[in-house]
Amino acid sequence: MASLVDSTLRRLDALSKNPKYAKLLSGISIAFFLFFVIFPLFFIFTRITNFKYGIEMQNAILTSFFIGALVTVIDLLVGIPLAWFLAHRKTPLSGIIDSLVDLPLVVPSSALGLSIALFWGAGGISLFAPGIELIILLHVAITFPYVVRTTQAAIQEVEPDLSRASSSLGASPLLAFRTIWLPLFRAGAISGAILALTRSLGETGATMIVAGAIRTVPVLTVQYRNAVPSDMDSAVSLASIFVFLSALLFIAARSMLGGGKFSLGKIYSDAEKRLSKFSPAANYTSLAFFLIFVILPSFYFLKFTDFNFLSKATANALFTSLVIASIATVVSIVFGLPLAIYIASKKRGSGTLKLLANMALLMPTVTIGLSVFLYWQGKIDEMLMLVLTHIAIICPYFVSTVSEVLEEMSTSLYEVARSLGATPLYAFRTVIFPILRPTFMAGVVVAFMRSIAETGGNLAASKNIITIPILIVALSKEGKTGEAASAAVLILAAAIIVVFLIRKKQVKQ
Repeated sequence: MASLVDSTLRRLDALSKNPKYAKLLSGISIAFFLFFVIFPLFFIFTRITNFKYGIEMQNAILTSFFIGALVTVIDLLVGIPLAWFLAHRKTPLSGIIDSLVDLPLVVPSSALGLSIALFWGAGGISLFAPGIELIILLHVAITFPYVVRTTQAAIQEVEPDLSRASSSLGASPLLAFRTIWLPLFRAGAISGAILALTRSLGETGATMIVAGAIRTVPVLTVQYRNAVPSDMDSAVSLASIFVFLSALLFIAARSMLGGGKFSLGKIYSDAEKRLSKFSPAANYTSLAFFLIFVILPSFYFLKFTDFNFLSKATANALFTSLVIASIATVVSIVFGLPLAIYIASKKRGSGTLKLLANMALLMPTVTIGLSVFLYWQGKIDEMLMLVLTHIAIICPYFVSTVSEVLEEMSTSLYEVARSLGATPLYAFRTVIFPILRPTFMAGVVVAFMRSIAETGGNLAASKNIITIPILIVALSKEGKTGEAASAAVLILAAAIIVVFLIRKKQVKQ
């Protein structure tokens, strides 16, 4: 097997000497991206033949944006102090908390919705019935890690000597934070806020579990799509409006990252000095919020499992999810890596491709599923429809993640290797790829996890195939809490095993 791999690599190395093959590879990856990702995503706008708009749609749009905005504000208010704590306090406690931040991202969203409903509802502390309060608590648990991680990374990149200099000049900690640190890490915080907002606006499956009578745009879109008979005109109209408004909001938020002036406001040194005494309290309040409102509710479903892991329905749903996620991830990597390399090369059209990939990230997955369904309707079977839907969802994630790192990477070592006679492919896999490997593996993990946990895209693209997130939603709606919790445990275990194997392979390499 090893000799076969070596001989194959030697042949590919030899072929890479010819610029025509490199251009062919780039052309194939671009064609795949356009035909299987971009064209299907935006096909929905060509199907607005009988535009509909009513009070039900208006309420859903207002509800979605209200929840998304409120959740984002909560994430920022509580997430920034926690990010500050994790970036500056190197203690055993901060190490434990730092390892916990990413855990909610491992829990599939449908399992998270079940867990939130059980924790805050009748199965737990009985504070909230299904409705807008539970949706807000759910979306906070889902989006909070994005704000903490991006803000923490931005804070760690700031030169600490600036803060020391301000302290030596008599500035209070709060004044130094507001006038020195905040302007420097605000781009990271804004990026986290954008991720949190778009994630909240697009969440479907988990929201269906906790929504009760409340209808957000993704939930109402699924309702129109799966009605008997389907109200496709309403589904298409609502999804199109939502994408347009989300794009405007995204552009406005991105404009805040373009530099601009940052007003420091007036300096109130005495008042800020007194308020600085409460900074430890702010840190520990954010820590308590994280544990109580994010970590504990996220894993509360474990209490309700009935250990019925081997039921036929659960086994079939898990197998289906794993097959779809595996195929979609492999295909996204095979075509996404050459595309990411082309985007990073800054060649003709690379900027447009990058913009299209970013626009694809903006679209709610239920809209993607609906658009892919309309694009391929009557041409392929449902299983292939779901695979193509997942490719359209996760391929832009992988491409954007890898291309961003490649754009910032120095090519000097690669150029030295080429000047010494190395073929382009050999130079890439021996010089560039070892540096890129952590990001590449992270992109693989994110793509696979995003696929295996997907609910909204599945519901919009298929009516008959049951993946495990859809099964969890269905069991929850039927009141079969034990079975739903067992299915959630099973998909969580499968996701953790896959992530562990990928990480283990990364360490070995």
